[in-house]
Amino acid sequence: MTTKEIDIQRALGTLPLWKRIELGEVEFTSTRSIYSSFGGGVIITIECEGLQDSYSPEDQSRHSKRRAIQRMIHKSKKLKL
Repeated sequence: MTTKEIDIQRALGTLPLWKRIELGEVEFTSTRSIYSSFGGGVIITIECEGLQDSYSPEDQSRHSKRRAIQRMIHKSKKLKL
């Protein structure tokens, strides 16, 4: 997508959700959950416009917030949002 196409779609209100996430134009809400299985831990769920994913801040290698956002971009492309 060119900058001009992005500006036109933004003005029309038709910019796809995945592109708005990539551009940082979407606000995420987050919820912290504490679980108590072996070792315990924290899971943070992030949500925006109906999409939801979660990650564990303690596990930086696999489930970081960045990867959760990338999964949300992939989901929104798949759902054509």
